[in-house]
Amino acid sequence: MKKIAIVAALAAAALATNPASAGVVITQDQSATGPFGEKKSTQTIMIQGNKQKMVSKDREVITDLDNNVMYLIDPAKKSYIQLPFPPTGPMAAAVAHSAGAMDFKKTESTEKVLGYSCTDYTGSGTSMGGQYTVTECFSTGAPGAQEFTRFQKAMATKLKDIVPMSNTPDGIPLASSSTVQMSNMKLPDLTPEQQQKLQEQIAKVKPVLTKTTVSKVETKDLPADTFSVPSGFTERKLTLPPLPPSPAASPGAPH
Repeated sequence: MKKIAIVAALAAAALATNPASAGVVITQDQSATGPFGEKKSTQTIMIQGNKQKMVSKDREVITDLDNNVMYLIDPAKKSYIQLPFPPTGPMAAAVAHSAGAMDFKKTESTEKVLGYSCTDYTGSGTSMGGQYTVTECFSTGAPGAQEFTRFQKAMATKLKDIVPMSNTPDGIPLASSSTVQMSNMKLPDLTPEQQQKLQEQIAKVKPVLTKTTVSKVETKDLPADTFSVPSGFTERKLTLPPLPPSPAASPGAPH
């Protein structure tokens, strides 16, 4: 009887301290500047198990890897779009056109965000006619880092037939900065002269600079309905515009 009590106590302690048993909630503050001026926004990412919910000012996105489905939710209109995950058809083509593998390289630079240490990694590439560079500071010691990493790897595996696998570091990116400069965009049905004028105009466009910082991160159990479409919302269908031709090489884009 004494042995049973000891085993039960150890099991209870292990369950109480196991970070994988709880979800992680990450709040990000973002500032973007470019031809449009400056825009500031806040985004919340919630992950538990094989489910993720991203909440911004105007929309919510739920990704359910267990059921291979994604929901794009418009709270203002009380509507949603249901898509297969990984995407298929035109949506798969859109994802492939706009994203790709990121080749991260570790630097010697470290930072502290919210009291948690992180290491800077850099990456660069081209996507949708633009060139970009990105620096992200990954922390394996922040709350929920293991849960976050596990979900990101599971999602990348699901997308491997659409987007090449990235060598993304483990941990939560507590701070990131990216620069995107438009270049070499090609549109269908343009004459060589029109294409040249287009490139000249693109060269004058200011780069988009984006900075993102985690302002809060915590672990907690999330209710199951966190990852469900709210009751009473109406489903609608997604319509996609035609895509321009893909560039000859597009190794990746910042995630």
